[in-house]
Amino acid sequence: MDFIQLEKKYGNFYAPSFEIEVAGRNLLREGMEIVSLSVEHSLGEADHFSFTIDNAYDPVKKDLKWIDTFRPAGKKVHIRMGYGARRELMLVGVITSITTRYPASGLPQLNISGFDLSHLLMKGSAPRSWDEIKHSDAVSRLAFSAYNLKSEVEDTKVKVPKLVKEAGKSDYQFIQELARMNYYEFSVFGETLYFRPPAKDSEPVVTLEWLKTLNRFEPEINLANQVAEVEVRGWDAKTKKEIVGKASTGDELVIRSGGGQTGGQLVQGLTRDTIRENVTFPIFSQEEADQLARSILNNHAEGLVTGSGETVGLPELLPGKTIRLTGLGSKFSKVYYLQKTVHTIGSGGYHTTFHVKESAI
Repeated sequence: MDFIQLEKKYGNFYAPSFEIEVAGRNLLREGMEIVSLSVEHSLGEADHFSFTIDNAYDPVKKDLKWIDTFRPAGKKVHIRMGYGARRELMLVGVITSITTRYPASGLPQLNISGFDLSHLLMKGSAPRSWDEIKHSDAVSRLAFSAYNLKSEVEDTKVKVPKLVKEAGKSDYQFIQELARMNYYEFSVFGETLYFRPPAKDSEPVVTLEWLKTLNRFEPEINLANQVAEVEVRGWDAKTKKEIVGKASTGDELVIRSGGGQTGGQLVQGLTRDTIRENVTFPIFSQEEADQLARSILNNHAEGLVTGSGETVGLPELLPGKTIRLTGLGSKFSKVYYLQKTVHTIGSGGYHTTFHVKESAI
């Protein structure tokens, strides 16, 4: 989307605003003076929020106000951010922490923080098992049957004869593991669980230009963990033969409009031997071995280019989307994949910081 379109949508970014509901109660309408709000989204981690209430103490009664609004634990929180009356849903979650600050001077403040609904998946550590199932089907069943979450899950295609989640491992960790094996992303936004490949070919949500709409950007090229080839070895118990899955330079999932060389291509000239990672893993088929090899290669590749930047508060900037940056010269003016964003409203207005990654330069 063009930056000018967003500027028109949000009234020239005048009057940053937000709305926080706890168990259906609007905190601003309740009279709470919320002086700062932060919402952090990240691929691979639960989204986090925190806000600070300034008028949390009654100097006449000499006691805290509002604290019982956030008890007991588990109350659902809805947070929206934007400008004026135009606000977008940024998080649905649960409160996990209530902190009171008694300063040396001035009145106490309350700080409320918590996580999105994926936090619930961190509590389930019972063993689970499925027979003749695809990873994607196991994730769908788990989302609905155990947590009553909607799900948008893309088919992983490979069926395994047995899938086991060991005791002591949370459901969150289990789905994270399945995501890494398939080079998928796992997240919960609103009340929906997402399990799908990175959307690297999606249209950029906005174009930002350095010194105009992009306040700062700090990119890094890092070859330390790049490999040109991955081999995954396992054993077929039925045929009594070794299974070898391979992935090599050219199998990386890159942003097509970005161009450039991948990490595997860049490290090929460092030594006469191919820089390879060898992995032994309990696998059941050639298809599964090849899929795992591609996933490992891609997880290495996406660390080639990383960077962080800052712009005016834009609710559209969320992980799993792409962003185009310009004015940075021929190497760094390109499309990047968003992996983390932090939206903050406080005394300085509304700002968004973001972290990106790319597999080619």
